[in-house]
Amino acid sequence: MLSRSVFVVGLLVFLSLVGRPAEAAKLRVRGKVSSLAPVGISYSSARLSRPTHSVLVTFTNLGTVSKASYTLSYTANGIPQGVVGTLSPSGRLSDTRDLYFGTCSKGVCTPHTNITDASLTIATTLKNGRMNTKRYIIKPKW
Repeated sequence: MLSRSVFVVGLLVFLSLVGRPAEAAKLRVRGKVSSLAPVGISYSSARLSRPTHSVLVTFTNLGTVSKASYTLSYTANGIPQGVVGTLSPSGRLSDTRDLYFGTCSKGVCTPHTNITDASLTIATTLKNGRMNTKRYIIKPKW
């Protein structure tokens, strides 16, 4: 008897939901896109380099940049690691940095292994005072 009453209650709930009229979303009116609309400007790009065991960061459009900073943070074998640096354009329109996943001492470099949770954050300060921040999630597979 209990299962029959549960069935009846379930059927009544279902019918009450199905019997309602459908509500439609407001019609979307699409306008023309102006060809003069501002386009986003990128101030950096990053890519992994397997041969150098690093991230190659390219800074672009530096004519409008007063300063840029970068932070590469990651965990290697369970130990937090990182690279921090700044860039002052001084007349250059582009520049690159090779951020190594490892340590170097007296000309000998040792790559880190088991890298996890890697991210690169680049903060750019423009000459007009505005700031631009870009974050990259990095998943090296070497």
